Amino acid sequence: MNIKHSTFIMATIRKSWVNISDDCDFSIDNIPFGVGSFPKLSESNGFSLPTLQPDAPRCCTAIGEYAVDLHLLAEAGLLDDLSRDEGNIENFHPRIVFSQPTLNSFMSTNKNTWVAVRNRLISLFLEDDNSKQDHGLVADSRLRDNLPLRNLAMHPLQSVTCHLPATIGDYTDFYSSREHATNVGIMFRGKDNALQPNWLHMPIGYHGRSSSIFPSGSGGKMASIRRPCGQLQLDANDPLKGSTYGPCKLMDFELEVAFFVGGSPNNDSVAKQIGRPITLDEAKERIFGYVLMNDWSARDIQKWEYVPLGPFTSKNFATTISPWIVTPMALEPFRCETSAGKQGGGGFDTFSGPREDPTPLEYLQDPNYGSYDSNLSVSINPSSTPGTETEICKSNLKHMYWSSIQQLVHHSVTGCLMNPGDLLASGTISGKEEHNFGSMLELSWNGSRDIKLSCGDTRKFLKDGDAVIMKGWCDKNGIGRVGFGECSARVLPADPFPFEHNDRRQYLQTESVRFSKFKLRGSIRSSFTRQVCIALSAKCISCLHETLQPSSEMTEETMKSPMHHMPTIEFMDGDEPVKITQSLPIIDFLESSFPNQGAKLLPTEPLALAKVREIASILNSPIHPFGGSDEYFEKSSMEKRLDLVESLIKPYHSKSNPNTGPFAIGSFGPTLADICIVPQLQDARLLGIDLEKMCPTIVNVENASNKNPWFSAA
Repeated sequence: MNIKHSTFIMATIRKSWVNISDDCDFSIDNIPFGVGSFPKLSESNGFSLPTLQPDAPRCCTAIGEYAVDLHLLAEAGLLDDLSRDEGNIENFHPRIVFSQPTLNSFMSTNKNTWVAVRNRLISLFLEDDNSKQDHGLVADSRLRDNLPLRNLAMHPLQSVTCHLPATIGDYTDFYSSREHATNVGIMFRGKDNALQPNWLHMPIGYHGRSSSIFPSGSGGKMASIRRPCGQLQLDANDPLKGSTYGPCKLMDFELEVAFFVGGSPNNDSVAKQIGRPITLDEAKERIFGYVLMNDWSARDIQKWEYVPLGPFTSKNFATTISPWIVTPMALEPFRCETSAGKQGGGGFDTFSGPREDPTPLEYLQDPNYGSYDSNLSVSINPSSTPGTETEICKSNLKHMYWSSIQQLVHHSVTGCLMNPGDLLASGTISGKEEHNFGSMLELSWNGSRDIKLSCGDTRKFLKDGDAVIMKGWCDKNGIGRVGFGECSARVLPADPFPFEHNDRRQYLQTESVRFSKFKLRGSIRSSFTRQVCIALSAKCISCLHETLQPSSEMTEETMKSPMHHMPTIEFMDGDEPVKITQSLPIIDFLESSFPNQGAKLLPTEPLALAKVREIASILNSPIHPFGGSDEYFEKSSMEKRLDLVESLIKPYHSKSNPNTGPFAIGSFGPTLADICIVPQLQDARLLGIDLEKMCPTIVNVENASNKNPWFSAA
């Protein structure tokens, strides 16, 4: 009996011989496709496959807590004779297709082939007693009963490194959630002009960069992206004042769902090198599957550049996708109406109620117009509290005005060639309520509201070290959970500026109207002076530096700096001059006076804050357990201090903490602890201390810090 891909009636939930928990994304009703590298294989117990190449990227599927090697299943003959399960399978050679390091070859076949492979995999994972319950799919025990093959082909997901599932030729990002488009329009154009006149007539999109698309983390490791630097509007209120260069301060995520194009290219019948429009019926056969997407966005860079041609460098630096592609066949039982109800007359506006929308042109009129009832969520995990996640968004794929089918059709209407492996994204998916908003731009309403985190922190936009975790899943009685897995990555600090001025601080602006005219005095060789320099750079505070040259005699100039080797900062508090001495009080003042400017130097989590202050106190206080000020720079005293700091930070960098950052307390951005550690190492080397041998963890922290722009600028 042939099983057509339009049939999705299930009487009871399928059962598998693979142990699958109820909340697992990869039930037997899912069977997604991806590409992974497996750990080196042990003895094959007599099961020999000459083409097997351990550690190479392999086409695979996922079920329960396992990734399953499709190359091995094909080599073992378990994917042969698919035509008996599904008609119209031509020229499909599973041993060749699944030996490739990407899914492009598999995507290049047709929907009948995708359905047949998926059905065969379901049969291989079915329990025997399900043969009468699965509309013609009979359990195939060849994998279950072959223990050597199972041991070779099935790998715990935690041990698998996932790769991009396909070589992505072209990438297009749409703008298809009416709720999101309306929110952004209200923010920047007002409620009466929220939607542009063309928005209800066609799917709006722009071309992105496929070279900057990366897979989510896998194998228990968190992926990462780096905060970009770029052109920023110098005066937020006056674009005529021009631009400056620096790190993005308004880093954002966008919750999206993207789909991979499959099937044969839409070549013109005469001129094969050009394309022809794809019809609605053809588009339904050319969607291979869906992934979650985080379209990272630099809002301040975007603000300066997007007129008149739209986003460019503000979105070309990183896009993260979940590594497992969920097929339309798995999602079909969750078909639903969109939040729009329908297109044309009789629609429903989530903000104002019933409405009369324009009817799309005929080529976009889909009689089966709809979406999928797929739950979507976004959580934030700050690096200061690694075990704490705060869910800040709950959305749903049904909040789409333009469907993926319409997006594909419209993309090709001019004759654009759509190739297997092309990626088309939905745009930010937002719902009606505030907790449904799919970006921090909306959640904070362009920075006017605080987003509260469970650890006590607040956010308007993302900070260095923040991990963004996106999840998506479908639930329905009688059907196993169909999920996408995670789409997650952590924000790393910006790289040092390759185009910075000799004194970058000369054009950085400060937020304070109370404190001004900063001047720093300190010895050119003082590690404490450099601590303050780093802090000023991190906080983006304009400051005149007056460095003191070393002298054997006390001069009038040196007298201006009490304690000689200690820095002094002078500034105006309104009309009153103020002077503060010693690095720690100065840095505390800068952090408390400029809390939202530049980098945050003190963590908010109590234990992390205590540890940072402990390290700073050990390194900076002239009164400590190892002696008085007369031996402050003595070698033995320095060795004892560094040895103690090494013991304090080493646990943060052990193999048992694989997701910690490179800085002193395992953070992904430097803190006061790093600011105190790094300058002291210059003094330690002058004293002849072998740092690499004595404190290798501290040296690693130094290496990470020296790559940070705040340290290099200082």
